[in-house]
Amino acid sequence: MSTVAYMCPSCGAPLEYSAESGKLECAACGSSYALEEIEVMPVDGGKDSVRFERPQETFEGGEEEIQAYICKSCGAELMTEETTTATECPYCGSPTILPDRIEGSIKPELVVPFTVTKEQAQKQFEDYFKGKKLMPNIFLNSRNRISEMRKLYVPYWLFDCKADGDIVYDARKKHSERRGDWEIEHTDHYIVRRTGSMEFENIPVDGSEKLDNKITESLEPYDLDAAVPFQSAVLAGAMADHADVDAEACEERAVERVKHSVSDTLRNTVHGYSSVNVRSSNISAEDGVVKPVLLPVWLITTEKEGKIYTFAINGQTGKLTCDVPADTKKSILWCGGIFAGVFGIAALILALLEMLESGTLLIGAIVALIAMLIGFAILKGQLQQAVSQSSAAGYVKEGSFKLHVHYDRFLYRTTTRRKIETQKK
Repeated sequence: MSTVAYMCPSCGAPLEYSAESGKLECAACGSSYALEEIEVMPVDGGKDSVRFERPQETFEGGEEEIQAYICKSCGAELMTEETTTATECPYCGSPTILPDRIEGSIKPELVVPFTVTKEQAQKQFEDYFKGKKLMPNIFLNSRNRISEMRKLYVPYWLFDCKADGDIVYDARKKHSERRGDWEIEHTDHYIVRRTGSMEFENIPVDGSEKLDNKITESLEPYDLDAAVPFQSAVLAGAMADHADVDAEACEERAVERVKHSVSDTLRNTVHGYSSVNVRSSNISAEDGVVKPVLLPVWLITTEKEGKIYTFAINGQTGKLTCDVPADTKKSILWCGGIFAGVFGIAALILALLEMLESGTLLIGAIVALIAMLIGFAILKGQLQQAVSQSSAAGYVKEGSFKLHVHYDRFLYRTTTRRKIETQKK
C-alpha cells in the first residue's frame, strides 16, 4: 500500500491534519493550510517523461529504384534516384563513393523540394561578404571561390507531442521604507504554482552526424505544408543523406527544446515579484510521434589559408548561415570606438550643461558600455553565424496553450534593518 506525505511549503517539515481547525498544520514553523490549497500543490516534484512513437517502415530490396552510396573516407551513407550519378561525397568531397544496397533503413515519409536554384544559392554566397564590418580580412583580400557546392537532402526527424508542465516556484516581493536613521526592508515570501499544457508540431532535429546541429537549427524554419510524399523522382539531380543518427538519439534534443518552451511559457505567467526561483518541475508528454523527412540544403565550402569554412542555405527559403568567426582585432577596435565615441559625446554634453562631475561621468560610462554591447551585437549578427535553438516556441500549435492552475499563496515575511550612516559635519 502506498502512502502520501504532505510537506510544508514554507519549511519542508511534515504537515498534520487538525480536526479542530480543519486544516493541515506544521508543528515546525506554525503555518497552516486549507485542504483545497494543499490539493493544488504537487505531492512531489515527479519525474519528467517525454517519449515519442518511432517510425518502423523501412526500404525493401529494390524498392523505389533507389541507389545508395557509401563514402569510404567519412562514412556518409547517401541515396539518390537511380539516374543520378554520384561523383563525390557532399560532406568531405571525396570521389571515393561506392554503390551499396539501402535495404533495412528507415524510409522517409515526406520530402520538401528545392525551390532555391543553384544560381540563387551562388548569389547568396557572393553577396554575403558585402558590408560585414567584423569579417576577417582573409575573406576580403581575395575572391571567395566556391570549393564545393552540393545539392543535398538532409535527413530530419520531426517530433509531435502534447506536453504538460507542472512547476512550483519560490517567489519574493521586496519593499523598503525609512524610519528615522534606519532603512527597513521587508521581503514577502510566496509559493507559486502553474500547470498548463500545449501541443507541438514538427519540431525538427537533423539525423545527420556530419552536420552540426547549430547549422541545421539556424536554417529553420521550413514550410512543411509544401512537403510531398517521398518518391525517388524527387531526388533527381540531388543526393540525400541517409540518417545515421536514429530517432531515439535525436529524441533527446527534441525533448530539451520541448522542456525549455513549456518552462518559458509557464514562467511568463508569473508576474509582480522581485525574484522567482523554480522549486520543483515536472514536464511530461503524451501522444508523442516522430516521422522521418528529407529537407533541402545547399552546402557550400570555401577554403582560406588551409582551413575549410562551411556555408549552408535553406533550399526552400534561401536563409543562409555559416561558421565564419568574427575577427578579434576588428571586434576590439569597433567596441573601443563605439565606447569612446558615446562616452566622449556624453562628456561634452555634460560639460556644456555644467554638470561634469564623477557621478555624471559614471552614468555616461554606463551608457557608453550599453551602447557598445548593443553595437557589437548588431555587427556580429551581420555575420549570420550558426547558433543553437534552445526553444521550440515556433512549433507550438496555435491556440493550444491552456493554463490549468494559477496559484499564488503568501507564506511569511522577513524583515531586515540597516542603520543609515550620517556624515559628520
